[in-house]
Amino acid sequence: MGKRPFQAMVEDMPINVMTCDLKTFQIDYANTQAIETLKSLQKILPVPVDKIIGTPIDAFHKDPEHQRKLLKDPKNLPHQAVIEIGGEKLDLLISPIYDRSGRYIAPMVTWAVVTEKLQTEEQNLMQQQMLDQLPINAMMCDVKSFKITYANQATLRTLKQIEHLLPIKVNKLVGTCIDQFHKNPRYQRELLSDDSRLPHNAKIKLGDETLDLRIAPVKDKDGEMIAALVTWAVVTRQVKMVADFETNIKTVVEGVSSAATQMQSTSESMASAAEETSCQARTVATASEELSASIDEIRRRVGMATQIAANAVDRANDSKRRVNELVEASQKITSVTKLINQIASQTNLLALNATVEATRAGEAGKGFAVVANEVKALADQTARATAEIRNEIEGMQNATTATNNAMAAIADTIEKINENADAMAVAIEQQAAATKEVNSSISEVSQASSASGKAATETLTAAADLSTQANVLSEAANHFL
Repeated sequence: MGKRPFQAMVEDMPINVMTCDLKTFQIDYANTQAIETLKSLQKILPVPVDKIIGTPIDAFHKDPEHQRKLLKDPKNLPHQAVIEIGGEKLDLLISPIYDRSGRYIAPMVTWAVVTEKLQTEEQNLMQQQMLDQLPINAMMCDVKSFKITYANQATLRTLKQIEHLLPIKVNKLVGTCIDQFHKNPRYQRELLSDDSRLPHNAKIKLGDETLDLRIAPVKDKDGEMIAALVTWAVVTRQVKMVADFETNIKTVVEGVSSAATQMQSTSESMASAAEETSCQARTVATASEELSASIDEIRRRVGMATQIAANAVDRANDSKRRVNELVEASQKITSVTKLINQIASQTNLLALNATVEATRAGEAGKGFAVVANEVKALADQTARATAEIRNEIEGMQNATTATNNAMAAIADTIEKINENADAMAVAIEQQAAATKEVNSSISEVSQASSASGKAATETLTAAADLSTQANVLSEAANHFL
């Protein structure tokens, strides 16, 4: 193959190729791919692309002397370096070109723009370091060979603690096939081969320990699954806590549910009792109002009785006064009858003397004797009448005295009745005040009963809510567990 076919091959290569003169260090060749790539970088180049041939390499370096020394000695070649021009990074590989005799005649530079590649590598490195430093256990498995390709530091530390349960040593983990960790590897292989079944969660037993695994797919830029990422944790303690929690929370939920049912029943009883109390309070209030009306009527009648008693006392005192006047009049009549009796006695004595004298006078005194006898008879009649009058007056005086005493007794009785009426009036006033207080208390009882009924209703509602919440808590606990 001659020189021209080789030149054509280099010209059409899909990589950037450039050469420079070993004496002048001017660029003397750039293939088509290099020219096209340089055009995409035109804005950051120190010279136009169409002027690139013939431009010294010094224009692209901060320290041209260093590059010159490097390129002069083929012993320094090949040499790889990454340089930066205007924010873009170029990966250069400088190789020596020899003639047929083996003489070094020129340096050849193959290069590529690696700005994005380096950024990606840097990001990948950073992400790998982040993953390596994460405090969670992470492993990666190739979905074709099913070999573990990566394990972060947390995984290695955790596995070291349970190494006695593993089929291999921890330092042999990377590169080991996952089949060694499963009784039925076929199931795991099928799972990891089908990204539609991922992510997938599972708990597995490893000896006495329980591991919680989460498997997620890792895909390339085209969406093809290239690996499986497994994050996991030893959850033996948590599983025990969940079991204990299940036992305890169910007991609590059952207790709350029972308490809610009991509270609901109690609230219904409270509401019923409050309603009954309110009804009884209304009945007592009605009776109290009737009692208050009766007390007002009794007060009115006692007032009337007191007035009548006062009038009776006045009339009894007036009657007593009149009886006293009658007694005084009878006493005066008695004095008059005594005087009349004395006169009758004297008249009788005079008539007796006249009769004696008429007897002595004989016939001459017969007429006088008749008159004397008549006078004597009249005096006797007067004495008898006076005695009868005196007897009647004494009887009247006795009756008057008895009447006076009776009047006094009546007056005393009426006075006592009046005092009792006054005391009754005071008692009635006190009873009225007590009735008002009872009415007020009944009103407060009624209000308290209403409030109690309302509170009982609210408690009933709260109990129903508590019962509902207990059911929700039970369902949530079951769902959580």
